This record gives sequence, C-alpha cells and structure tokens, in this order.
Amino acid sequence: MKYKKYSIIIAVLVCPIVYVWSCNSSGKKNIDNGISFKAKLSSYQLFKGEMAKLKPNDGVEIFELASTLFTDYAEKQRLIKLPKGKQMVLNGAGLPIFPEGTIIAKTFYYSKVAKKGRAIIETRLLILHQSKWNVATFRWNAAQNEADLIADGAAIPIDFTGLDGERRKISYHIPSKQECGSCHRQNNVIIPIGPKARNLNFNVERGGESVNQLSYLMKRGVIKKSKIDSLTHLPNDHDTSIPVGQRARAYMDINCAHCHQAGGFAGNTTLNLDYRTDLEHTGIRFNKSNIIIRTNQMGEFHMPKLGTTVIDKEGVALMRKYISGLK
Repeated sequence: MKYKKYSIIIAVLVCPIVYVWSCNSSGKKNIDNGISFKAKLSSYQLFKGEMAKLKPNDGVEIFELASTLFTDYAEKQRLIKLPKGKQMVLNGAGLPIFPEGTIIAKTFYYSKVAKKGRAIIETRLLILHQSKWNVATFRWNAAQNEADLIADGAAIPIDFTGLDGERRKISYHIPSKQECGSCHRQNNVIIPIGPKARNLNFNVERGGESVNQLSYLMKRGVIKKSKIDSLTHLPNDHDTSIPVGQRARAYMDINCAHCHQAGGFAGNTTLNLDYRTDLEHTGIRFNKSNIIIRTNQMGEFHMPKLGTTVIDKEGVALMRKYISGLK
C-alpha cells in the first residue's frame, strides 16, 4: 500500500508534463489514401521545362505563407494546381473550400549545398479526390531531373550553408506516409495545414509590385472574387517590427497547432496553440517551462515531434522571449 500511495503521488506530479507532450496515437487509426499515386512526380506536370528549375507549369500557381513551418532550415516552394475552370472559395479566415482534383505541392530544397549548389530533396503532394485529401512524398534523384514516390521515408545527409550564413551538416528526414498523416490529421481526416486564408492574407512581390496575395490569386482566377477587408491575418513570425507575443503565437500556430488543438493528433492534451485561441485557454502559462525545454533539446521528447532533426535556434529564442514576459 505504501508503494501504491507514492506511485499515485508521482503520477499526479509527473503526468501533466508527460501528458501534454505525448504524441501517443492511442485510439487513432492510420489514415489510408483513397487513390494510387503515380510513381514519378513528372506525371503531375507541375513544372515547365527542366524540373530542377522548379518553374511552375501553365495553370500552376505559386503561393506563399506569412508564417512558415520550420524544417531543418530547408527552403520551400509551394504550388497549387486546380482543375481547369475551377476555383477555390474563401471560407472565412480558415482553409478555403478547394475544388475536387486540387493538387497542393511543397518542394523542399537547399540553395547552397557543398560541391553541388542547389539540391532539391523532396516534394510532398496533397490531392483532393472524392472530398478526401490524399498524401504522398516524392524523393528527388541525384540528377535532379525526376522524383520518385516513396512510402517509408528516408534519411538524406546534407552539407549546406543556410540563409543565415551558417554551415551545417545534418541527416535530413523525409517523412513516411504515416508521419505525414500524423501532422495533417484533423478529427481523423487529412487536411492541408498552411494555406489558410489568414496565412495567405499579406503582401507578396508579383511582377515587381507589392500586392495582396489573396487579391492577386483572385485576379488570376485561382480564388473566387470576394471581399477580404474583414479577414484576419497571421503575422510573419520573422518580422521584428511586430510585437513579440503576436510573432510567437504565429510561430506556435504554424509549427505546433496542427497537433496541439482540438481534433489534432495531440488534441487531448492541455495545450491548444491555435492562433485564434485566447491566451488563457491555450495552456501556455501552465506549460511554459516545458515548452522551452522540449523545443530546445533533440531526442525522443523533442518538439515538434516530426519534421526536424536540429533545433530551430531562432524559433526557440522567440518563444523564450515571449514566455519570459508572461506574468
């Protein structure tokens, strides 16, 4: 009885920490694709000319995000391809309504790889078929003229110089199909993460001019014309002119909230990091020490759980600054 008593005390003290940071999939089944993906990325005709140039094909649009997911300092190109004559429809500041057959592509690359120049690593696809999103990953070959469908993920050694000028040697992790499903899961269905209207609602450079991206995509016929004056926007977490609290919450939204929110993979924890959630209901204050500890170390308990093999020093510094200022 004595040991049982102490076990209960230990569990009460420790479980809040472990529970918050667990990504246990208990009670959540794997989500299988409803389509068979083609073996070669070129089959989807996303690029014009030499694939390595990453020039979007006719009918394929580039889009950018105000705040972006950190993935081992990789650079990314985001594309969307809609069926001819179809448009996205804004649905408030969240995810738009996408037409059947939509393809969303994200390509990961490094511009300065030792002895190579630019190295393209992988392209991830989301395809909407019969109202269900399907996910796949393609690994680029050494010749950089094709990418092959893989299911089990891969580790790719990379020696690169980042945009910050620092040289790093890492083992880049290409996720497996099931790992992709872990992050893109919402109430046991797969959904896109980044292209919410609030994360698209900012100015971008197009044709030498600064234009609102949503307005530009409407002009291009990608999004059905509608008013955007009342739409909220997600701050750019790298823009130091924006208050630290807004930047940190935007960082957590894009890097953590896909799991840490209602319906997410870690939706049964004490953290809800959706940008729209009031601070008092996020659990950030209760977990502030753990957030810094778990994001500032690698290993089994590192957060974010997937997609990173090195620490995001700038991201951790931002969250540390924000959390240290909380009362």
